[in-house]
Amino acid sequence: MSEILNAALLAPVLVLIGLSVGFLLLKLQGGEE
Repeated sequence: MSEILNAALLAPVLVLIGLSVGFLLLKLQGGEE
């Protein structure tokens, strides 16, 4: 059960981190241009 709970908690966190990093990279690229 603990493994399932950990996966359920990590999945959204990893997605949020990925979106945050992608958004920051897009802002940096847009700022340079």
